[in-house]
Amino acid sequence: MTKVHSGPSEEVKLGRAFSLGGGIALVVGSIIGMGIYALLAPITANAGNAMWLAFAIAIIISAVGVIPIIQGASAIPRAGLAYLATSRLSNPYWGSITSLWAIVGGACSTCFVCIGFAGNIAAYWDWGLDKALEIKILSLIIPILFMGLYLFKLQLANWLQIIMVILKILALVLFIAAGLFLVTHPLQLSFFSPKGISGMVLAVILCYSACMGFQVIAEMGEEMKNPKRNIPLAMVIGGIIVLVIYIFVGVVFAGSMPYNYEALMKMKAPLLDSARTFLPEGLVAFLGFGAFFAALTALNAGAIALPREILSQARDELLPAGFSKINPRTLTPLRAIGLYFLIVFILLCLQFIDIDLDFYGVMAAVGILLMTVISAFAIINLPTRYLTEYNKAYIRIPRTWLIILAIITAVTSLPFVVLVMLDYKDTALILGLLIGLTLLFSIYYFLRVNWLKKKGVNWKERTREITGREE
Repeated sequence: MTKVHSGPSEEVKLGRAFSLGGGIALVVGSIIGMGIYALLAPITANAGNAMWLAFAIAIIISAVGVIPIIQGASAIPRAGLAYLATSRLSNPYWGSITSLWAIVGGACSTCFVCIGFAGNIAAYWDWGLDKALEIKILSLIIPILFMGLYLFKLQLANWLQIIMVILKILALVLFIAAGLFLVTHPLQLSFFSPKGISGMVLAVILCYSACMGFQVIAEMGEEMKNPKRNIPLAMVIGGIIVLVIYIFVGVVFAGSMPYNYEALMKMKAPLLDSARTFLPEGLVAFLGFGAFFAALTALNAGAIALPREILSQARDELLPAGFSKINPRTLTPLRAIGLYFLIVFILLCLQFIDIDLDFYGVMAAVGILLMTVISAFAIINLPTRYLTEYNKAYIRIPRTWLIILAIITAVTSLPFVVLVMLDYKDTALILGLLIGLTLLFSIYYFLRVNWLKKKGVNWKERTREITGREE
């Protein structure tokens, strides 16, 4: 039987704010962001009427890569699973590095959404300043306003997530339903790209970038009701919803816009431009609001989940134990949330030294995918190291299949990491930051662990225990 404790400084338990519906909203909200609004044109330009196949391949690859993490969450439903699972099933050092990549990737994803959201606001609200400066200032205000949301109980953020996801889905379903009836020949499906195999591969890569986000649900094990059941179900149901919406949105878009590679690649707001060909302006405006909800739900999902990584490290005292404190009023780790938003704010300030939007997108993809790969390989050891928890899991994937899934995750994710890094205008900057942050945190890790050992902490024993609240 595995020994379980709640960490050296935790006195209040996390509140179980998420039901299955909330979990589905978290998955759908984190995946369907502004990417679907912006990437439809280049996806269609490269895949043509085979874009439905590109979406199907991308989301299947993305889901397969996350299945080992979901297995881990189903067996050990705890906060901050990337750190906890990797530190217990691989080793504590790799757990800390995996968690670092998750936090940096998630924070950069939040920055990406904040800047994109600020750009949409600035388009309608003129302060009389330079437009680029307006966007930078607005992007700094958005996380401050969002931080205020988490000063209340998590149920508020949960219900806002559910409402915004419903509104976002309604907007996209409106586009789909109207398009299927009003667009001439919208269901022209193909298995072949007009740009050949290379075009199809590029389309899948673009689709893949719009399909990341499954991982957030695994961070919420202690705040989900019946997590061993609801986490895998939320992933499956949420993934099916995303797949159906993506395919039909893409089909309607491809059917409404004449295929012209150059014209498609120049489109700035493809979904709205397509909608204007068959919807009245009022409904186009509602679809535009869907883009706002898409940004907000993606931001909210990341801000809910990623601070749990900080909490999980603090329970081991790898980070100061104060960050593991659960606020008795909100039943959330407010200090960890505050630190996460501070990291986001600092990263957003990099805009003032000419860091562009693409930088945040690349860092988000690289951080999240590296975390996914390392976690997947760590979870291979779950059936042998924590057999009791594995046997009690809602789903039990045989170890052989966990190995196969981890290999598939590496084979699909690592080339994507290389591609997005090479595609960025300053690959050396991204590579240098990743290596630099990893080295700095590695030095911190060994110094901190050595300090803990001098205090009398049995680090080996501590990092064998499963911290957090049992189901």
